[in-house]
Amino acid sequence: MLDGVELERRGLPAAALITDEFRPTALKMLENQGAPWYPFIEVQHPINVRTEAELRRLAENCVEDIVRLLTRP
Repeated sequence: MLDGVELERRGLPAAALITDEFRPTALKMLENQGAPWYPFIEVQHPINVRTEAELRRLAENCVEDIVRLLTRP
């Protein structure tokens, strides 16, 4: 998350992906970094127990959001 903020501040597009379990932590981190504006993508927690096929579907479902974040003005 913080790497994404730093890249964006340097003018480089970034897309951060988190699980919903970490939303409160992510929002607090962004607030502390003075970057409450930073958008991120959320997926359902947990991911470490998912099969390869489930992870592939998850990734495929995020592609449009990732492209949107990387190409926004």
